[in-house]
Amino acid sequence: MRLVLLLLLAASLYGHDAKGKSHAPAAAKALKNPVAAKDAPLGKAAFEARCAGCHSPKGKAPDLTSHHMTMLKDGEIYWVVTNGIGKKMPGFKAELSDVERWRVVNYVRTLAAHH
Repeated sequence: MRLVLLLLLAASLYGHDAKGKSHAPAAAKALKNPVAAKDAPLGKAAFEARCAGCHSPKGKAPDLTSHHMTMLKDGEIYWVVTNGIGKKMPGFKAELSDVERWRVVNYVRTLAAHH
């Protein structure tokens, strides 16, 4: 039980920084995206409603289009969308379904492609 609590505490401190350095738990890298990349446009509305206010509609602040972001695994981005980053960014687990969060991941990927 103590180990589980330590892991949960450690996980709550992880995220990514503006340079794309991942601090998501190692297990997040192994998460496989079950949503087809072609469904990325379906994540746009959720991104615009919940993310664009801070990241801008084109994902420029903090920069979600940088080379560093492209180096992150989908699971790492999904983890951040789900859990947030401390007090800097809220998690959206309660607001968005698993599929919606994966669609946001796919949509974020398209932002970098149009960079």
